[in-house]
Amino acid sequence: MTLTLTAFYRLSLPIFVLTVLCGTLRAETVEYDLTIERGTVNFTGQERPAMTINGGIPGPVVEFTEGDDAVLRVHNAMDVPTSIHWHGLLVPPDMDGVPFITYPPIQPGDTFTYRFPIRQAGTYWYHSHSELQEQKGVYGVIVIHPRRPDHRVDHDVAVLLSDWTDESVHEVMKTLRRGSEYYSIKKGSAISLTEGAKYGMLGGFFKRELLRMPEMDISDVYYDRFLANGKPETVVPAKPGDVVRLRLVDGSASTFFYGEFAKGPMTIVASDGQPVERVKHDRLLMGIAETYDVLLTVPQGGGAWEFRATAHDSSGHASIWIGDPNGERHAAPDVPVPNLYYSMGMPTLGQIFAFTPAGTMGMPTRKVDAGKF
Repeated sequence: MTLTLTAFYRLSLPIFVLTVLCGTLRAETVEYDLTIERGTVNFTGQERPAMTINGGIPGPVVEFTEGDDAVLRVHNAMDVPTSIHWHGLLVPPDMDGVPFITYPPIQPGDTFTYRFPIRQAGTYWYHSHSELQEQKGVYGVIVIHPRRPDHRVDHDVAVLLSDWTDESVHEVMKTLRRGSEYYSIKKGSAISLTEGAKYGMLGGFFKRELLRMPEMDISDVYYDRFLANGKPETVVPAKPGDVVRLRLVDGSASTFFYGEFAKGPMTIVASDGQPVERVKHDRLLMGIAETYDVLLTVPQGGGAWEFRATAHDSSGHASIWIGDPNGERHAAPDVPVPNLYYSMGMPTLGQIFAFTPAGTMGMPTRKVDAGKF
């Protein structure tokens, strides 16, 4: 039977209206109260000031189903303004949470209610957009389930990876602006003539010195701890054969993480909230603010198997132990320490005699201004 275009639309319209109505009827209003306040934490053996959400770092996981209406009341119990930005979510401009850009900051003692429809699914995160509050602990995970399950899993676990320093974040900023090698020396990663000789890479060392360049810029800050859900170690109880979905979020201040499982490759099924064609990787590099969903199968034989998130400068890691919490622990492989003595090619006379650091890098001001670099 052949339908005319008019007849097709007459048949389609009732179906479309019914679909919209059913979707509206299924929509639920999901509400959360998030209180931001000053507190203390102890990640290193000494109490340090922090900012918490509902008393913890990270804040609670907020969960929705695609099609829900979100209502999130953010209470500011501090003595300074604050904000919450819903990173990666499709929200109206005045709900985006960027102070002085999309709305005024939340003043001390005030409450701001965010309201928006949930128009997507996936793994995202939220964090403060006020001064250095994110570095002090104001962040958490957003999990949005699709209307229909996309993967069969036995455990669905959100994991927020972060870095922590006992040093005042304002002092960290001062040190970075000073441009010293203090953090490299503290981490034991400052380059030197003797270490260059030890690596057999004196040529790279002298090229760098000739260009007046600092050591390879892999990580600028020394961190006392790397955390998974606010702990150096997190345990996910599971049985052999169980499929575990890790919703990984890099909520760090300045750390890229290598993720690796003790028992071979992981299956990546989503990136930044978007489903992707399944792909297996032994080692995954996560950038700051990126999210990945990975599937892992708990191996047979018992014990707990490590998913390790290693800082990309190899200065430390956080662990997620999956399996029997009381069983034998099977560690993930170590990530090799990066070689900081590799050079960036042969220097030119123009780079050697450049008057500015930008010129040394081949990006003189005139080219930067012209947008050519």
